[in-house]
Amino acid sequence: MFNNLLHYLKLILITGILAGMSYSAYAIPLITPGTVIIPGNSSCPKKPLTINYKVGDIGPGGGWIFFVDYYDQYPCLTYLEAAPTDTGAFEQWCDNAFILIPATGGWAGKGVGRGQANTTAMLGVCTSGAANAADLYLTATKSDWFLPSLGELMLMYTNLLQAGVGGFANNYYWSSTENGSTLAWLQDFNSGIQAGYYKGNTIPVRPIRAF
Repeated sequence: MFNNLLHYLKLILITGILAGMSYSAYAIPLITPGTVIIPGNSSCPKKPLTINYKVGDIGPGGGWIFFVDYYDQYPCLTYLEAAPTDTGAFEQWCDNAFILIPATGGWAGKGVGRGQANTTAMLGVCTSGAANAADLYLTATKSDWFLPSLGELMLMYTNLLQAGVGGFANNYYWSSTENGSTLAWLQDFNSGIQAGYYKGNTIPVRPIRAF
């Protein structure tokens, strides 16, 4: 009986504390395109930018916006845009299929915002392949395309393909994320799975750009 009374008194105390807290502390701010200002960042300066695109919009490069950084988590980008088409020919991940490129591997190499750095590292080792094809990709207005990281590729699959947007092939796509000395990560745009695949195999490439 005494234990039950203590338990009851604890419930009253906790309820009273929660009731005294401001509800606004838990409120989730609503985001409306066109009203959010993204600040600059000293480590990667960019001009304050009003959010003018949403996921699924056509971007400045003629492709599709598939990510918007509403909360400025990524100092070097506000948007990620998928190219309007694949590069054309299927590509190996890298013609030097047995060389390890440590900068493109591990958890860091999978992250959103990492594709451009991964691509740069690959270009220092590969004379042809997925990164080279992405780097050479051009549209009428933009030339700053690169090979997406595994995390960026997953966002393309989730936010574009599953919404019926993007014109993707029913196939694997290369990411710029390495999975050991002979394997690299891919995203299956049919089943949604991610897996390591031999670097010498040829599959489609869809470049992206950040701005």
